[in-house]
Amino acid sequence: LDVSGGDWLIAPEYDDIIRDELGRSYRNGTVFVRSGAQVFLLVDGEQVGEAYEDARPFADGWAAVKKNGTWGFIDREGVVQIEYQFEDARSFGQHLAAVKVDGKWGYVSLKGEMAIEPSYLDAKSFSAGSAPVRTEAGWRFITLLEYEEGTGL
Repeated sequence: LDVSGGDWLIAPEYDDIIRDELGRSYRNGTVFVRSGAQVFLLVDGEQVGEAYEDARPFADGWAAVKKNGTWGFIDREGVVQIEYQFEDARSFGQHLAAVKVDGKWGYVSLKGEMAIEPSYLDAKSFSAGSAPVRTEAGWRFITLLEYEEGTGL
C-alpha cells in the first residue's frame, strides 16, 4: 500500500510472494508472486514475461526460474540469460549461483559456465566470499580465493 496516496503498489490478488534463503523478496523493483500453481514476475508493480512454476528472487541482476521441470536464469525483462537445464538453482551471490546437476550441487557463473563442478550434496549462495555446502562429512564452508570485480568470477 502506498502510504502517501493510499493506492496499492501491488494489488492484493496473489497467494504469496517468493522469498530467498534469508527471507528477502523484493530487489530493484522486482518481486515474484504466486497465484495458484503459477509464479509471475512483477517489475515496478507490472507483470513481465510469462508464468513460471517456481522462482528465486533476483541477485546480481538475474533470477532463477523453473519452467517445464528445469531451472534457468532470467534478467529483469524476463529474457532467458542461462537456458533451462538445472534440476534446481539458488539465487546468485558474488556472481555465482548454486545449481543442481545429476543430483549434485555446483556453481555456475553469470556467463553460464560451470565455475565449481557439481560435487556437493547441497549448496547455498555465496556471501562475503564464502558459501555453505554439504558434503558426506556434513556442512562446511567453501571460500573464493580470488574475486575480481566485473569478471563474472
